[in-house]
Amino acid sequence: MPITYRTKDGQHADDLAKYKQSLADTDEMRKRLFALFWDFCKRHLACVKRASGVSSFSHVCFVPSTRRPDTIHPLQSLLAHKIPLERIDLALTPEAAPNQREFDTALFTLPGGAEVGDRIENADVLLIDDTWVTGARVQSAAHCLKRRGARAVAVVVLARQIEPTYPDARSLMERITAAEFDPGTCAVHE
Repeated sequence: MPITYRTKDGQHADDLAKYKQSLADTDEMRKRLFALFWDFCKRHLACVKRASGVSSFSHVCFVPSTRRPDTIHPLQSLLAHKIPLERIDLALTPEAAPNQREFDTALFTLPGGAEVGDRIENADVLLIDDTWVTGARVQSAAHCLKRRGARAVAVVVLARQIEPTYPDARSLMERITAAEFDPGTCAVHE
């Protein structure tokens, strides 16, 4: 479920493109993204649960960085300490290509062996990512979680990247640019 849609310009696009960097205004970008996520959860997390067929989430997982696999993803650093769910950490497989843009059943792994697999058996997982461009990484992460025993995986992304010049995107662009962003509007219902 996307919290927002974005193109490659505007403040939100700039925040998502630069919040991972060390810039003078990075803290402000992170505060805006944190506030967006938290407001979304307060307003719409119940909608995500209903659409996923779960009464509550038992675990949270963040899509790992593929460009810097040995670091904690900046989105996880920003949000994880405020989400009161047990965290599942995925890892990039050693043979994975960092710029891969296709679904790959072997892109991620669940470190820790059978003990961790037992821990997520029948888990209802909230999977979080910052931007959905092709969806390949988040779908690969969801596949890994399901393969290891998760019962349900619901995806929430801060923004769904839209390329307005693509013919298939025109009708969506017309709908989302017809009105101002309203945080009360839910993608599940609208």
